[in-house]
Amino acid sequence: MIELQGDHNRYFQQQFDTTVEFIIPFIEREKKIEKGMRFLEVGSGYGGICKAFANAGCRVTGIELLDHASKIARDFMPEEIKSGQVEIINRNVYDINPDKDLDEKYDIIVLKDTIEHIHNQEKFVAHIIHFLKPDGVIFFAFPPWFMPFGGHQQSLDSKFLDKLPYFHILPTPIYRGIMKMFGEIEGRIVDVLEVKETQISINRFERITKQAGFAIGQREFYLINPSYKYKFGAKPKKQYGFIAALPWVRDFITTTCYYVLKKK
Repeated sequence: MIELQGDHNRYFQQQFDTTVEFIIPFIEREKKIEKGMRFLEVGSGYGGICKAFANAGCRVTGIELLDHASKIARDFMPEEIKSGQVEIINRNVYDINPDKDLDEKYDIIVLKDTIEHIHNQEKFVAHIIHFLKPDGVIFFAFPPWFMPFGGHQQSLDSKFLDKLPYFHILPTPIYRGIMKMFGEIEGRIVDVLEVKETQISINRFERITKQAGFAIGQREFYLINPSYKYKFGAKPKKQYGFIAALPWVRDFITTTCYYVLKKK
């Protein structure tokens, strides 16, 4: 995964291709994407998802905290940014009051592989709902914490640990000790421990989004993540229906969850 993120062109293209082939069709099962719609991505990274929605005719805003990622995104979309179709901003989403700071709210919001990095997810979900238009939708994709690589250990430098499933579930002192034993730098350890602190399960996600005022429009679980097609050459596979229906069990063998939520 580190190698993929280090190859900016490949990572951007992987984001773009996954969005075009899987995310946009999934969203359109609930809401048809039309030219001129307002689109927001929270945690926009290198901008591949933003580019896909810009190509679909949306007016695009990407919010990204990391300066270097925002710069890369701008470098990938100079014409769209120059024309005003795409805006990439470095800002904390909590610093935006959607009722005062936005001239127009959003038709579509996307958070892909982002919610699991956010502290106090209850607060965040209750905040982001106010960025949506009354008939808007929000797409979430995230790996359940208990899935084989739910700790994002694939981002570790060790060629053994980055392929070791489930060891992120161990108690924190043991988990940290194993990473130190294999020579992981402190910064990398801190990054993956953050995901351990913010861990999110399918049940918890559904509970906090319901409490915030969302209803599920579309839901799909994957045994093999669609992104793996472009990362690893693996064929995507939806989760078996009987497993998807089993609370807690499904978290251990579902590599990603796709949701489209709407206001109740």
